[in-house]
Amino acid sequence: MKVLQTAVVGILTLVFASSPPAQSKGGSSSVAARIAGANSCEWTREVAPDRVRSPVQMDIHAAYRIFAFQSDGTIGYRVRGEFPYAAFLSYTIYNHGRLYEALLDHEIYPDQGSSNPFVPGELVHAANRSYTVTVLPDGTVPDASMVNPIFMPPPARHSDLVTVVLVQRIYLPEPGEKRYGGVDAPTIEPFLVSDPATPAACPGDDGFGDVADQFGSLPSHLSQSPLPRRGKIEFYRPPVTEVPFADGDGFQDKHDCTGYLMATVYPDRLAVIHLPQVPAFFDNTDISSTTTFVEPEGVRYLSLGSYGATVMGIVENENIGGPDVRTLTDGSATFVAIPVGFTIADIAAVTLKADQLGYNVMPLAQYGPLIPGDEEGAQINPFLIYRNKVAAEGFPGDIKNVACFQGTSFSHAPRVYAASPANMGEYAPTGIECSVADFLYGACGQNFQSSRPQSRGAGRAKDGK
Repeated sequence: MKVLQTAVVGILTLVFASSPPAQSKGGSSSVAARIAGANSCEWTREVAPDRVRSPVQMDIHAAYRIFAFQSDGTIGYRVRGEFPYAAFLSYTIYNHGRLYEALLDHEIYPDQGSSNPFVPGELVHAANRSYTVTVLPDGTVPDASMVNPIFMPPPARHSDLVTVVLVQRIYLPEPGEKRYGGVDAPTIEPFLVSDPATPAACPGDDGFGDVADQFGSLPSHLSQSPLPRRGKIEFYRPPVTEVPFADGDGFQDKHDCTGYLMATVYPDRLAVIHLPQVPAFFDNTDISSTTTFVEPEGVRYLSLGSYGATVMGIVENENIGGPDVRTLTDGSATFVAIPVGFTIADIAAVTLKADQLGYNVMPLAQYGPLIPGDEEGAQINPFLIYRNKVAAEGFPGDIKNVACFQGTSFSHAPRVYAASPANMGEYAPTGIECSVADFLYGACGQNFQSSRPQSRGAGRAKDGK
């Protein structure tokens, strides 16, 4: 058990490693400068991962800030920041690794004199873009000074303390911007809930150790989605109990599922994944000073990522998202995940063939221990994660249209719980396993093709220019 705990702490230290603060984009004064002298707490960790590995299945296109602390219910926190030059922003609070509260970018009211660039009709490059989020203890009745409230979970029975984890996520910064979207880190100002005008002391760092303890229970009940049956790769929504600290847009209890789709695959076969239609998404690759925000008819952001026992990252193209998705003229996209254990010759041959077909290429991880260094513990097969965020109301390709399996073993979920045209229409991801020979010289994985390759990004939404 001591080995396992050490491994858990080790991977958290690796993945949640501190990173340099983001630089502010020109055109607006930094938040830190505007509130100089205010009592401000440090973020516990800043994470802009260039390499990822299970069990923390981060997206290479995203950056994360984490504030972990213990609360006795007397202190609140004002988080003052600027909306990033990016595709997505969220604040989430977790209770024992499970999503408790969430605020998405378009739900945040801007400060007086500022505008929210994620609201339709507002300038994406608005010069004044500041906001304040107020983190409050459970049961607090907000007054006028407690804008954009987000609430902490209540303490456990027979306890006066609760461990709170606040996470800021920023996805897909504009080209040329650093991972945090070209703005400074938000400041965190503690105050007395009983007297909101009175500053309070910052918390100690006890909270992060408690977060590490919560990861320690993961291997005892981990269950991946079903492996391919008769060569067919299927995508399922993982229960929240299987994915600690998953992103989301509202309260989740133990009976809920995440907003991701997972496909577990074998580590020695090509995985060919097909999206018959790539959802329209927010394209922020060519924003001008006059561009106004238009919410896409599909989703704000989408990606397909490859995970498992192998450490992979941006160089290996392990996560393909948004404008980087290569599409065909019919609006479809196909991905070929190539096992990292294949020979260099086979990888080169498959890559060349996939390029000729207009397919996206990504690596496929190896089978191995869930926790690095714990060779006797839980093992995982490689798996793929499909994300789409902030689906438009009524969008048929919303991941939440896929049913949530509540049986005892996620790995044995019936096929009726998989993504399919019946629940996601033409936006449902499906896949097939192929041998190298069948992919190169047969028809395996090529019956998806219905038109010639075209330039990348056919699924982009119009950005309102």
